[in-house]
Amino acid sequence: MSNNSLRIMFVDDDVITGKVMKRNCDNARYACQVFTDAETCLKKFSQIGADIVITDLRMPGMTGFELLSELRQIDVDIPVLVMTGYSSVENAVEAMKRGASDFIKKPFDFNELQLMIERTIKSTQINNENKLLKRRLGSRRNRFGLIGDTQVMKTLFDTIDKLANVDCCAVIVGEPGTGKELVANALHDHSPRKQESFIRVDCSRINETVFQREMFGHIQKGVNDATLNMKGLVEQANGGTLFLDEIGNISDDMQIKLLRALDEKFIQRVGSSNRIPVNVRIIAASNEDIDELLQSGKLRTDFYNRLSVVSVTVPSLEERREDIPALVDSFVTEFSRQYNRKVQGFDSASLHRLCKAKWKGNVRELRNAVERSIILADGPILNWQSEEDASAESGKVLQFSNDQFVSLVELEQEYISHVLNCFKGKKTKVAKVLGIDKTTLWRKLRRYENNEEHA
Repeated sequence: MSNNSLRIMFVDDDVITGKVMKRNCDNARYACQVFTDAETCLKKFSQIGADIVITDLRMPGMTGFELLSELRQIDVDIPVLVMTGYSSVENAVEAMKRGASDFIKKPFDFNELQLMIERTIKSTQINNENKLLKRRLGSRRNRFGLIGDTQVMKTLFDTIDKLANVDCCAVIVGEPGTGKELVANALHDHSPRKQESFIRVDCSRINETVFQREMFGHIQKGVNDATLNMKGLVEQANGGTLFLDEIGNISDDMQIKLLRALDEKFIQRVGSSNRIPVNVRIIAASNEDIDELLQSGKLRTDFYNRLSVVSVTVPSLEERREDIPALVDSFVTEFSRQYNRKVQGFDSASLHRLCKAKWKGNVRELRNAVERSIILADGPILNWQSEEDASAESGKVLQFSNDQFVSLVELEQEYISHVLNCFKGKKTKVAKVLGIDKTTLWRKLRRYENNEEHA
């Protein structure tokens, strides 16, 4: 992990120690946030996470011991270094028993602390790599090409298994993005029709005026008035499976025609009187509530009853949150190969946020989030926070106290340091955000550095 990607949270009620730590971390290109109390650190950690937390043990309010315990509730793998005075080494030993990664005596030399930080981070990365490997080995897709170990997914797999050798129509229901097409594919791939075609029809995208031509085919005049027989989707799926997605968008007239084709097992191309025998299995799906479609008349009862020999429900991601780590790991593997990125996975805090986030778009939205993270990745360990968290973070750059004041020079220095951390030391971008030229930024940074050296 490069210095400019290492995120540190430092907690000490001693303001001077915090300022010295911040200055040293800035020089080392660490992104360090300093807190004077454990409660604020804990709140921030739950929002954006960190790579490592360094905390004093004895503080007013929440102690370092309590902070360690709370951090472990959020992220069991987060490395925590504790600081202790010479006279209280036994506290450090107790902290180690409670899960601290290491301890350092105060006052400490930053070079010594830096070596400890890098050693701890390297050890944590090795442990995380081993965990990722184990999870990878344990989260391979099952024989249906689906991922999930929760009870609702086991129920779904049992249903697919029972339908494997049964040649009947089925209706798949579930929220958008849950993977209904994957289930339809699984039903086809494990049916007696698996050697034949699987044809998907997005009923929401076909204009009603051409729906019959698309479904049943039509006669078309070619060169020199030659008659061309254009196959429709039903005929293309002959012997195999026709997947009708979003059946609530099929017109009443076409529902009647499809019902007749199912019952009589033949179709007629538009413009032709020839009867063409067909033998297709129809699997239908809908994002909308079936009862509402039936009550509103958008879905004919006789058409639905003909299709819904078996109804298959695909659970939402909310119902199977325990599957999120395995899904994330699968997507990381998929997109790291697709984009040729050497990515190991998400840090523990990010994975925790991914598991707790509200995924209204279900698995599809989660998949997009992982893909986006890999495309924008700066290193092998991925970081993720929701747009809401990012907005909240960007809106809290400055915080003011009613009883502690700083000079404008100090305020400017703090803010420039914050923006530098946000853009990982890229001074061209920082100068643009600050509304100054790069030369002015360099001059200010040199002045701050000289002032600190003579302080």
